[in-house]
Amino acid sequence: MLTKFSFTTISAAAILVFTMATAQADDLRNVKRGEPIPAFKLPTIDGSLADSDAMKGSAVVVVCLSAEQRRSEMAMMDSSAAVKELASPDVKLIHVTADVVQRSYFEKFRRDRDITATLAFDPERVVYGKLGLIVFPTTVIIGKDGKVAEVISLHNPDYKNTLTAYLQHVLGLITDEQLKARLAEHVSDDATPKSLASAHRALARSMRQKGQLEPAKAELNKAHEQDPANDEVVLDIADLDLAMSNYSEAETMIAAVLARQPDHRRAKQLKGISLFHRGMLDDARAALEEALSLNPSPEVAHYYLGQISEQQGKTDEALRHYKEALRRVLHEGNQADAGK
Repeated sequence: MLTKFSFTTISAAAILVFTMATAQADDLRNVKRGEPIPAFKLPTIDGSLADSDAMKGSAVVVVCLSAEQRRSEMAMMDSSAAVKELASPDVKLIHVTADVVQRSYFEKFRRDRDITATLAFDPERVVYGKLGLIVFPTTVIIGKDGKVAEVISLHNPDYKNTLTAYLQHVLGLITDEQLKARLAEHVSDDATPKSLASAHRALARSMRQKGQLEPAKAELNKAHEQDPANDEVVLDIADLDLAMSNYSEAETMIAAVLARQPDHRRAKQLKGISLFHRGMLDDARAALEEALSLNPSPEVAHYYLGQISEQQGKTDEALRHYKEALRRVLHEGNQADAGK
């Protein structure tokens, strides 16, 4: 028989799972901005040692990479170019990968593109674990004080501009206001609407992670203006509205997507979440079970189905859903390089 203690424990764990599963991928799990970077000593591709202690007093850019991933390749090239153009003796760049078996790939890629930045290997994923990486590539900017100043997740058209601005700010070359203005700049005048929309979405994710919900929504509205046919942007707005308890606005957005795509998986899931917040548990269950059959983001669907079952007094059923949410996050959601 399920005890109250065991159910409470599973339920609390499920809340943690939900937080992990729905967290935006714009930060590190284990180190926050303003906290010291964990010390590391890693072997490099040229046989030397990358020692974090030896880098103290410099601004350090650590780019965590995955082999044969396009976004990681772009981050390698753009981070190298940004640091070279900045030409500051106070900046050090280190690329880090766990893919030591791909040494020949990295050697050829770096040689073909004249990349001279230090490449260190983390075969046991010790540094990855200490940082709590979520996605690849992840770029960590460390200030001269040895603390995490900024984090850039993935790679988008604004990556180089963003990294350069962050470094200038860390070095004291630009003010907070100038940094804000630099981050608002576009890559180029000929950037496509889709790439601009992607940049606004990325900035919105970062703002949401920091709890800046209204500014995040403003960025998503800009993304929608650039790419109005993109239903994922519409659902980003709906998802944010749900977080802000703007249920009517969210439901309007969700309904618009479902009118165009009746079997849209994410839209069905968000509809179920909205119905749950409205207290319409039976309708929410039906919507979430339908979304689950389409497998949009199963750990989230199982979490909310667990919540519904718990509120309806169906303890055993709630436990099954919470356990399934845990299983999927631990065995599926932990694949930080799923974007490969």
